Amino acid sequence: MKPSAKSFHTHTDSEQVFRADLNAKTTTTKYSVIQERDVSFRFYPHFHPYVGALVRRLLTKSTSGLQAADTDYVKKADGTFEKLPGGKNKPVLYADIFSAARYAPTALVAQPFPVKDLDFTSSGSYGQYNFELFFHVPITVAIHLSKNQRFADAQRWFHYIFDPTDDSNGPTPERFWKVRPFQYTDVRKIEDILTNLATGDDPDLRDETIRSIEAWKDEPFRPHVIARYRQQAYMYKTVMAYLDNLIAWGDSLFRQDTGEAIDAALMLYVLAANILGPRPLVVPKKGSVRPQNYANLKDDLDKFGNAMRDMEADVPFDLLPFPTSDGGDNERLATLRSMGKALYFCVPRNDTLLAYWDTVADRLFKIHNSLNLQGIFRQLALFAPPIDPAMLARAAAAGLDISAVVNGVNQPLPLVRFMLLAQKASEVCQEVKALGSAILMAMEKEDGEAMAVLRARHESAMLTLVEHVRYAQLQEATKSKEGLLRSLALAVQRYTYYERQLGKKDDEIAKAIPQLDDLDKGAIEQMKLSASEPDLALRTIDIDIDTDAFAAAAGALNGGRLLSSNEVREALLLEGAQLASDIGNVLSFAGSIAHLFPTAKVHAQPMGLGATVEYGGSNVGNGLQAGSGAARAIAERLNFEARRASRIDGFVRREREWAFQSNLAAGEIAQMFKQLRAAQLREAIAELELKNHREQKKHAEEVEVFLNEEGTEKKGKKTNKALYTWMKREVKALYGQCFQFAFDTARKAERALQHELGNPGLSYLQYGYIAGKEGLLAGEKLHLDLRRMEMAYHDLNQREYEMTRHVSLLQVNPIGLLRLRRTGRCTINVPETLLDMDGPGHYFRRIKSVAVSIPCVTGPYASVNCTLTLLKSSIRTSPVLRDGVYARENADDNRFSDYFGSAQSIVTSSSSNDAGLFETNLRDERYLPFEYAGAVSEWQIDLPGNPGKNDPVQFDYATISDVVLHMRYTARPGGGLLRNGAMDNVKTAIDVADALGSTRLFSMRHEFPTEWAKFQAQVPAAGQRFELAFTLRDEHYPFWSRGRLNSVESVRLVAESSLAAVPATLDVFDKVNDLPAPAKKDTLVKDESMGKLLIGGFTNIALPAPTGERKLYFATKAVKDVWVAVAWSSAV
Repeated sequence: MKPSAKSFHTHTDSEQVFRADLNAKTTTTKYSVIQERDVSFRFYPHFHPYVGALVRRLLTKSTSGLQAADTDYVKKADGTFEKLPGGKNKPVLYADIFSAARYAPTALVAQPFPVKDLDFTSSGSYGQYNFELFFHVPITVAIHLSKNQRFADAQRWFHYIFDPTDDSNGPTPERFWKVRPFQYTDVRKIEDILTNLATGDDPDLRDETIRSIEAWKDEPFRPHVIARYRQQAYMYKTVMAYLDNLIAWGDSLFRQDTGEAIDAALMLYVLAANILGPRPLVVPKKGSVRPQNYANLKDDLDKFGNAMRDMEADVPFDLLPFPTSDGGDNERLATLRSMGKALYFCVPRNDTLLAYWDTVADRLFKIHNSLNLQGIFRQLALFAPPIDPAMLARAAAAGLDISAVVNGVNQPLPLVRFMLLAQKASEVCQEVKALGSAILMAMEKEDGEAMAVLRARHESAMLTLVEHVRYAQLQEATKSKEGLLRSLALAVQRYTYYERQLGKKDDEIAKAIPQLDDLDKGAIEQMKLSASEPDLALRTIDIDIDTDAFAAAAGALNGGRLLSSNEVREALLLEGAQLASDIGNVLSFAGSIAHLFPTAKVHAQPMGLGATVEYGGSNVGNGLQAGSGAARAIAERLNFEARRASRIDGFVRREREWAFQSNLAAGEIAQMFKQLRAAQLREAIAELELKNHREQKKHAEEVEVFLNEEGTEKKGKKTNKALYTWMKREVKALYGQCFQFAFDTARKAERALQHELGNPGLSYLQYGYIAGKEGLLAGEKLHLDLRRMEMAYHDLNQREYEMTRHVSLLQVNPIGLLRLRRTGRCTINVPETLLDMDGPGHYFRRIKSVAVSIPCVTGPYASVNCTLTLLKSSIRTSPVLRDGVYARENADDNRFSDYFGSAQSIVTSSSSNDAGLFETNLRDERYLPFEYAGAVSEWQIDLPGNPGKNDPVQFDYATISDVVLHMRYTARPGGGLLRNGAMDNVKTAIDVADALGSTRLFSMRHEFPTEWAKFQAQVPAAGQRFELAFTLRDEHYPFWSRGRLNSVESVRLVAESSLAAVPATLDVFDKVNDLPAPAKKDTLVKDESMGKLLIGGFTNIALPAPTGERKLYFATKAVKDVWVAVAWSSAV
């Protein structure tokens, strides 16, 4: 690398960061001597280059635009895609970021160089995130939607990954895959991978397989770890999930059992079949492998525990010609020999995948053969039942999916009764309410945990703020102590000063001042503090208060105040000095006055010596002046003494003051010692408070961590906010599912209520239960409506007429009886006119139960098994006559409700009144077979075997004399008008030979045995035919036919040939011969569907009267029996 360039593997700027992987390759000899060592660096982008672009796509193009970002390629002007150097299409989100000028890579940097791309590789820094965004998220959402019956939405999300409906011009199958790695994945069969593991033909594939096996061993219960090494597993998963969605979608439509729904289901099954393609063929074994034990295999076992072994093939390779030395034959022989090797333990087939072919084939077969999902044949109505528009409006107003509501309407009837369903729905509602309470509790606890976390955060934040205050308080305490030390120093300085004034030396003073010891903080923590502070010795200060007479006199002179001795002396001396001064002043004044007196002069000189004496006012004045001076001198002296006493008193007072100030300083020092001790305590307290506060802060942080809001701390609180958030989410999901289950059960109960009460318009359920605050009261609302439904059931479930009708196949469909004997199958119709003869004016006839009796001759222990199937039924739901007409006018007559649902069947085991049940319980929780179906109905009777196909049967079906349906049904009174209409309709049916008993089947062999014997015993003359004569009387017809046997509408003949080869036709004539005129002839034709019976009717021969003698002429008597079906009417 150039010295001036940035280091490539350490390059970092504001936009992109790279990481480097060291690739070292070592080559050794067989003696483990290293020959060479190649070192290279491969660099990868350590940032996601398109976060902003993906967010913009999501905001501007929604989810579809975001999911298409990885397969959006750059198109040229001609419509083709721009290619990358490797031949792949260039994505739109792709850019080169490597620049040799900028990075200056050396030869140690391996290619390919990093680019800006949506990386999906396992070595990419954001490869797993991209794979989650473009694969795991869509398939998870799709599977979740599919499980919740939202198949169309699930398919839309599946199409973000796999879209088999893509009809673009891209290559196949790449254009079907919408995730970029799947478009370029090299699909390998697992058998090839395991074979390569044993042979090692592809070293890279073998190394990758070994890495996946090692990863599987390390984490055996994480399938995604193995799938990352073999991404085609994700492709299989996607296709199988897509097929599951199609099949489940088709089954949901198939269960509706309507023409439109089945057509839609057919399209889905066909799409699934097209995705699957032809069913894989079973490949025959190439040969067999000789059985071996572990000792023989252990040396050749690969990492997966398998081994390659030679097969013993059917083709002996050793007999082939020995190859020549040229390469061509060697290559061909190598290919041939490879066919003779196989893994000892074979790869099992994927039964899950193969089951899709069976499932789709089963659904298509049932649809093509008019079978329902359970495989029962039935006839469908032309159109589906109408949908209530008001119901759709309510569902749309509640914000529900209309298709889900419609699917619920078209669901089949429930199997159990309303009361059980209502009970179960109420039980589930209780669970819904409990889950609602659990949601509320989880929300409260989540809020409580959030509040606790918030409080802990606030407490931590406040403790952080208070920590500064505590620290400041510690500093304040420290500074307060320092201030006290300064004050102590001043007090000591003042004390020292006064002591010096009082004559003490510095060393004496220093020794006299004690020192305060340090505070024992350990004793404080142990709460055993015992601290004392030193004191200083105080000076004794004498009090000089004079209390003698002089002091009293002095005090009197000073207003009675207490005076010291010097103050008393001073006061007395001052008083004396003042007195002397006053005397001097008086004498001086008197002397001045005396000078006013005249002077008398006396001059005497006795003995010659004389003197002159002058005495007068001046002499007196001078004397007085002299006295005044003396008095003033005395006053001065007294003043001097007074001043000296005062000075002495000042000195005394100063000394006392110094002593007092010294004592004050000593006291202040002692006080400062106390205060300093208190300051030490405050400092220690502040320090402890700061320490404890920091510990409290640490504890608060531990509490905050323990609260474990995100649930990431292993030692944190288990019942944390993350748990309650998860619980709320999970309980809400379970609540939604449980409510949907309760609602579906309630809808079934409502459907059962409508069915049992016979009123499809009854509706108590609503579609807005889940609306509101988290839908918490949905269970309570639904439970209330369930209670209303139960009360409505008790209020409206009035007792109806309960009747029984025995329907004879011989009377209703006599030809069907013959068909049953010959083929084991027939149909029987129960018309409304038959029931009107029992209860004219009744309507809303619904079956309660049906039993079957089959009179026949059987052997010992032989079962009379019969399958009775209800094909369709009809109920007159209104007692109103339309324009005075009672009979049904057409299929759209709204007075009738037809049921073309899934066919119901029972299987009997005996010949007498068998309902196909072990015990007929009218209070069974399940509906009885055919219960609440219309009494006006069409049935199909199936016996186990078909004699016409030579099937084995347990008894002779020819001995079946009749089949009787014992129908128990309920009805409602319709009033007189309906009764009159019903009777008129019965009469009309009799007039047109359409009433029960209007067709009478006569067996010549059994009902007219004498006449039949004559027919079989006669030998006609030449040119004549065999005559069968019999007489019909009134007693051969129903009792109610008396007076109504007026005419015959039709005559049908059925004959059973006694010949082994049944002839194609049998002629019937009206005369014994053709003289004088040719006889009229009708032909009976062999009917294969009737078991080769010969069937025909009177078309040429004139119809006879209902009663009287009848003669039929046959060209042969090779018949076992002849049946005559006479349809009569009252029309004249």
